[in-house]
Amino acid sequence: MVWDFLKNLGRQKLNAVEAGLKAKATGAQAKAQMKVAGKINQGIKGAQDKAVGAVKVKAQKPEQKDEKPQQKDDKMGLFGKKKTESAPAMPAVQESEASFGDKTQFIQVVEENEFKPVVGWLVALNGALKGHDFRIRDGKNVIGTAADTDIVLTDQYMSARHAVIRHEEGMFVIVDLDSTNGTYVNDQRCSKEELIDNDRVRLGRTELKFKSLY
Repeated sequence: MVWDFLKNLGRQKLNAVEAGLKAKATGAQAKAQMKVAGKINQGIKGAQDKAVGAVKVKAQKPEQKDEKPQQKDDKMGLFGKKKTESAPAMPAVQESEASFGDKTQFIQVVEENEFKPVVGWLVALNGALKGHDFRIRDGKNVIGTAADTDIVLTDQYMSARHAVIRHEEGMFVIVDLDSTNGTYVNDQRCSKEELIDNDRVRLGRTELKFKSLY
């Protein structure tokens, strides 16, 4: 009886030990299988991502290829338009060139007809324009600060259209144009005065020396 009891007890312990070992082995095997399965799943997912990316790239490439020929076709179309339009435009260009040449000849004729020879000078003796000389031409020469006058002087005491010098029939005459500060010839204020070579003229605060060519 005692022997059987001990025998059964020993068997139970052995069974318990074997069961424990089997459980540990099963747990280790399960962990290893889980690791392997995780790696396999990661590999499968990476392969799937690559496959999806490759499909997207392939799907985009045909669109880009389609766009490039379209751009080329557009460029060729525009280039073709330029060629077709340039052919009939040639006579118009020739006509414009011919008309431009006619205009140039006309301007030259006008300049020759309106040419006015230089007959004298005014030389600035003071101020910012000291040493500058201004040509006096045959006919009328308006003097002032306005940009459209024949002789433009920078003097804040001078009027926009201050005076005019006329050369007619070999005579020089200066006429005041109702200026604010007056016109002076040899320090004498005047409204109209004949000019002789080397006369001194004062307009505003600018003094000038008159030189006659004839």
